[in-house]
Formats: sequence, C-alpha cells, structure tokens
Amino acid sequence: MEPFFARAYAAHRDGRLADAERDYRAAIDADPVHTDALHLLGVLRHQQGRHEEAADLVGRAVALRPNDAALQLNLGNALKALGRLDGAIDRFRNALSLAPEFPLAHYNLANTYALVGRHQDAVDAFERSLRLQPNDASTYNNLGNALHALGRSEEAIAAFSRALALRPGHAGAHNNLGMAFAALGRTEDALAQFRAALAAQPNFVAAHFNLGNTLDAIGSHAQAAAAFEAALTLQGAFPPALLGLGNALAAQGRHADAIARFERAVGLDPQLALAWLGLGNAHHALGSHDAALRAFDQALRLRPDLASAQLNRALTLLTLGDLARGLPAYESRLAIAAAAEEERKAEEKTTSATLAPPRWRGEPIDDRTLLIEAEQGFGDTLQFLRFVPLARERAGRVVLTVQRELEPLVAPLAKDWRVTLAVAGETRPKADLHCPLLSLPLALGATLDALPAPRRYLDVPPAYRRRWRGSLGGHAKVKVGLAWSGRIQAQENRAMPVAALAPLLALEGIDWLVLQPNLSDDDKRALDALARTASLHRFDTRIADFADTAAIVDRLDAIVSIDTSIAHLAGALGKPLWLMLPFAADWRWFANTDRSPWYPSARLARQPSPGQWDAVVEEVARALSRELSGR
Repeated sequence: MEPFFARAYAAHRDGRLADAERDYRAAIDADPVHTDALHLLGVLRHQQGRHEEAADLVGRAVALRPNDAALQLNLGNALKALGRLDGAIDRFRNALSLAPEFPLAHYNLANTYALVGRHQDAVDAFERSLRLQPNDASTYNNLGNALHALGRSEEAIAAFSRALALRPGHAGAHNNLGMAFAALGRTEDALAQFRAALAAQPNFVAAHFNLGNTLDAIGSHAQAAAAFEAALTLQGAFPPALLGLGNALAAQGRHADAIARFERAVGLDPQLALAWLGLGNAHHALGSHDAALRAFDQALRLRPDLASAQLNRALTLLTLGDLARGLPAYESRLAIAAAAEEERKAEEKTTSATLAPPRWRGEPIDDRTLLIEAEQGFGDTLQFLRFVPLARERAGRVVLTVQRELEPLVAPLAKDWRVTLAVAGETRPKADLHCPLLSLPLALGATLDALPAPRRYLDVPPAYRRRWRGSLGGHAKVKVGLAWSGRIQAQENRAMPVAALAPLLALEGIDWLVLQPNLSDDDKRALDALARTASLHRFDTRIADFADTAAIVDRLDAIVSIDTSIAHLAGALGKPLWLMLPFAADWRWFANTDRSPWYPSARLARQPSPGQWDAVVEEVARALSRELSGR
C-alpha cells in the first residue's frame, strides 16, 4: 500500500493531479483507513474546487486522527470554501488548541472572522499570526482590511504600508491603502494608491472601480467615467460599476447615456436600489416624469428608508403639480437636512442645538406661540413668505426667522402682519409649536388652484427707497434688471455663461442694470467685452442686502433673470419678469407652462433641450423687442 501512497504524494507535489488521484485511490482501496491518503486526496479535491468531496475525505481523516492540527486546519479550509463558516471557525480553533503556535491556523481563523463580520476578533488573530511570522505581507494586508472595517483608518494605513514595505508593488495593498486614505478624506493620496495598484496590475477591476468612485466624488466626472469603463471592459456584468458610470455620465448632463447604464445595472441586479434611484433622476432630468416616478417607487420598495429617493419622488410629483401627494412627500427633505446637520456637528465636534418645539400641523392655536423658521435659500424664503399671514390667522402669536440678508426687507412686512421677526441661525426663539417655512403649504392645505399669489406682497422700506432715489443712471426709456447666475447644485445648472447674453445686450433702447452683487473678475471682463458702456450699469459692492436690491428692482421696468433669488424678489414685488429656466427646472415652476401661479407678472422661457441657453435668450430677446415696439 505504501508504494501507492508514495507515488501519489510525489505526483501531487509535482502537480500531476490525475496520477496523484489514481494512486491515492489505490492506497485507500488497499487500506480504507489510510489517514494520510484520505487527507491528501481531500486536499487535492479542495484544489480542484470540489469542496464537498474534500470536506468528506478530510473529515474521515480527522475522525481517524483527531489530534492532528494540520488535518483540523484543512477540514476548516474545506468548510470555509463551502460557506459553512461557523464550522470552519471551530476547526481552526481545534487546530490551535492542538498547536497554539500554528501561524497558518491563526491566519485562516482571522480571515474567517473577517468574513462573518467579527473584525476585532480578526485583528486579534492576525496579530497573533504576525507574532509568529512577522514578515508576512499578506497578513499585514488583511490586518489592514480588518482595521479599516473597524474605522481605525490610521492603524490600517500603517498595516498596509508595512505590507508594501515587505512586498513592494503589492497591488492589493496599494488598493486597500487607497481605500483607507479615502476614508480619511485624503483624496490625492487615495488616487495615487489606486493608480499604483493599476500600474502593478493593470487588470485589477476593484482598483479601476475605486479610482472611478474617488474621482466622481471630487467632481472629476469624465475621468471617473473612463475608470468605470475600464472596470466594465474587464468585467462587463458588474452592476456597481454600471451604477458608478451612470452617475458619472448624469453628472456631465449625459442623461440618455446614463439611463442605458442604469437600465443594464438593474437588469443584472434588480435589487440595486441606488441604480433605480439614478434611473429615476435621469428620467426626471429628461422630462420623463412618469418613468421617473416608476423608478423612484421601485427604489423605495427595495429601500423604504432611502431618503434621496423619497425626496426626488416628491420633487417629481410637485413638478407635475400634484401637491396633494407631493407636499406630504416633500417633508422628507427635513430628515435629509437634519442628518447633514448632525454630520456637520460631528465633524466640528459641536453639541446639538436646543430641541425644536413640537410640530404645528395647521390647527388653530389662538393662545400659543408659533415659530416659523426659514430654510434653504433666499429665494425659498421670499417665495413662501406669502403663507405667513395665513398662518398668523390661526395662531395667537407668530415668530418668524429669516436670513440676516433678508431681515431689513422683511421687517416692515412682519410689522404689518403683527409677526415678531428674528434672524435665522441665532438663538432659537421660545415658542410652543414650530413649522418650517416650506411646510406651511402642507399645514395650511394649499392647492395648485388656490395658491396665495397676489401681484405684489413685498414693499421697499422707505429708508432704502430714499437711498436709491436718483441712483440708477442711464438715459434710455426702459430700464431692465439682469441676473444670469444662481447657485449651481448637484446635477442642476442654474447659471449661464455671460457670452450667452449677447442677444439681450444688443437690443436698442434699454439700460441694463446688473443685479448680481460681487461679480467675479471673469464676469466683469466678459460684460465689458459684450456691452456698450452707456447701456450697462453695475453696482458691485454697493448692494449690501436684499432691501438694497429691492429698491433697485422696484424702480425698473422689468427683470430678466435665471432661476435665482432675484427672480423671486421681482415676482414678490409684482415686477414684469422674464424667467430663463433650464430644461429640468426646479419643481416650483412646474412643467409645460410659460406662466407661474406663484407670480402673475412672470413669463417663463424654458430650454427646449438640456443645455440650450441660446434658444432661451433668443426667446426673451424677441419678447423684449415686442414689448419695446409696443411702447
């Protein structure tokens, strides 16, 4: 029997597996309890990926020789390959009880702990393995992974760095070191490590993927797309990379291309909620609102707590004018804002602010105080101020907070409404109940057909009116205010290049007054290159707050603006307004209409397709020409 085993062992050692299997079988046929033959045939089956047979064969060997640590180890390996991780852990522990200084058993036990999420146990086992073999690069690399999973990124970096010192060019360690750097916000270091991983191993799919994610996070969307494409060239059926590529394309405004990637991602993995979210966002950006709603609904079926899907579904409903469903869903924005605030405080290590009083839902509270708090941007505050007097009718006392820049403008209005005014961001005023400003329509039961939309609900404080009297200059009969840039938000462009304004500035008989304060040097140079000095007027730093801007706007004949706070100010003052909108406009301008139920004096000019500002400017220029000729 021994010659069979000896030949089998030699063949196994030389990689002649068929010969080894034949002779191991012969040895077992001759002696059914030949422990070494059973064991090594099981190891051979494990090498071949036939793990069930491996576990059976090595298990028989263990039953015959239970005190052999090597047999316990290899039975653990077979069970681990079968996904029977608890059993594998037991066998690795058995091996260590028999041979406490068995480094491979410590290492394999640590790897299995990591697989079941017991990362601290994994760290302890890796460290024991390293005490026995301190120069093993793979152990340092895997130790780093366990530390990274525990959020101990600095220690993980030290472990990955040690792995690279022992084995320069270790692609996995470079990739993992990049992940640890990324967790600490050290983006450039992370990018360098992902690129080093790819230099060592160009077909490293995970490194291409991680490089793409990191580039996308810093706004390098075109480079990110290239990295995701490289990952997909190597592994086409990779839903997370398709998701990443879709997001990178959408961030570049390539929504149709993004849809194709999101569709493939959910085709491969229908449970990938983030891909359904991306699909909904892309459909919304292209005006396919029904398709967007279907995608958001599917994302929420998979992950009901996915806040961004809740909010974007709400925005789509509101865009369609479905206030009945949209306004309750729009409350999801508050949870997102609260989470962002908590994250900011955690980063700055500041304590939480005073808790808000209970929420007001629109019920009469004649004997109590209601706190209404501004939120989001200046334009939001200006637009939703209209609801404050309606709330005042239901409350004994109202305290309203607004941004400091708006306080001089809103103060006289608050006095007329018998509302106490405070500055947002300072100490929260005492109140019995509170309501965010943009939640007033929900609390008050607003409907699209009955929005409070007076032609004018703001006025200029007398002191500001006197300050700006006679200060506008110019000689033309028509004076028009101009604003072409607002905040640029994620996947939403609310700014156009100054050069696109040329058809407007070429119109005869108009004095253009730039309403944007604090222009950049590039904008100033571009305006000087386009406009004739006599027709263009800038105020630069003379505009200190919104009351200054309101005093200027109130003396103008019309306003031409992109979607920014100046547009809301003009509408609230009842001034003729031409509003230039992107293709996927903010929800409050609804869809398929050139009028606004919020501002009767506004006319809306929309991009015919994404990015087409020239068509919008030409439309407004024609409208202004008709207006001038009529005069």
